[in-house]
Amino acid sequence: MRKNNFLVIAVFLTILSFLGSCKKDTSTTPPVVVAPNVFSGSINVYSSGNDTTLQRFLDGNYNTISGDLVLSSSDPIDYSKYLANLEVVEGSITLYKVPNKDLSFLSRLLSIGGSFQVSACPELSSFNGLTSLYSIASALTIDKNPKFRTCTGLEQILSIGSINVTGNPSLLSFTGLQNLTTMSGSLILSQNPALSNLIGLTGLTSIVGDLNLSENTGFSGFTGLANLQEVKGSILLATLPQLANLSNLSVINDSITSLSLVNCNGLLNLIGLTNIPCIKGNLSIVSCTNLQTLTGLAKIDTIKGIVELSKLENLSSFIGLNGLRYIKKNMRIAECNSLTGMSGLPLLDSIGGDFIVQDNAKLLDFSGFTQTKTVRGKVQILENSSLKTLDGLENLKNARSTLDIYYNPNLSSYCSIKSMTLTGIPYISLNKFSPTWTQIKAGDCSR
Repeated sequence: MRKNNFLVIAVFLTILSFLGSCKKDTSTTPPVVVAPNVFSGSINVYSSGNDTTLQRFLDGNYNTISGDLVLSSSDPIDYSKYLANLEVVEGSITLYKVPNKDLSFLSRLLSIGGSFQVSACPELSSFNGLTSLYSIASALTIDKNPKFRTCTGLEQILSIGSINVTGNPSLLSFTGLQNLTTMSGSLILSQNPALSNLIGLTGLTSIVGDLNLSENTGFSGFTGLANLQEVKGSILLATLPQLANLSNLSVINDSITSLSLVNCNGLLNLIGLTNIPCIKGNLSIVSCTNLQTLTGLAKIDTIKGIVELSKLENLSSFIGLNGLRYIKKNMRIAECNSLTGMSGLPLLDSIGGDFIVQDNAKLLDFSGFTQTKTVRGKVQILENSSLKTLDGLENLKNARSTLDIYYNPNLSSYCSIKSMTLTGIPYISLNKFSPTWTQIKAGDCSR
């Protein structure tokens, strides 16, 4: 009988154990299973004294890094010994002050899941040695490399995120990237004095982000962008003293977000932007001292942001904006000291924000502005030393805010605005003749 009791108890405990093992355990997270050839985590090397992770990578016969690879040492480390089998970096790669003359220690590298940054590497002149690399998922950054000249070694790259190239005094071209067709980010080039063109980017058809060039003192034109059809972001060009024309941008045939030109003193006109139909944001042209006309913008019907035209010493008219009908926000014209009138805006119907005309030394009147009917913001006419009359504003019937007319020492005729409907308050003072709004409406509007 005792044996039978023990047998029953044993069977009962076995059943309980089995039932317990069938319950789903929600209290613990299943362990992450890492493939035997994947090094889990990042490899960071800051000196030859802390390359133990490199040794572990070698000893483990790994070919993939699940995190980042950061080589940030000027010590002469034999990376080719440790990284001979490296094929994939799922994170980003940063090379900083690495003394190597080429990148042959990454000769088997196939893809980078994040960004690729090469900074302050004193001997690198290109990407020579990257014989297998075909994919960079995010940004390519080339920063402050004194001998860097071309992008040779990246011939297999077809698409990329952004390209950021800053402070490389020897950079001559983008040779090596000729098979690149699309960019999901921006092309940003700054402080590369030897770069005169964009040779090497002949295959590029689309930039989803911005085209941004600044302080490249030797840059003379966009040779090399012959197939670029769209820039979804903004075109930003600043301090490019040798830039003489925009002709190689003429294949861009889609709307852009905004256009900004600052300190581009070699430009005489904007020929090369002739196929852009609309600017979704702002048009800003500042301190381009030799710009004479806006020829090149004739297809633009609408500017949905602000128009800023200032410090354009030789701009004599707005010819080039002949097709412009609507400005959705402010229009500001300041320190354009060759303007005598407003010719070149024959179709402009309305301005959705403020209309500001300030400190234009030779402006005599508003001739050429005859089609504009509505300004929804302020009308401000300030400090125009030669302005004598407001002729040209006869069709401006609606000003939806205030009217400010100050410090125009030769202004004595206001008769062209006597039929204007003004919603806000007029402030007219310190001109040669400063009548009240009541006087203007009654016809006592000139001296």
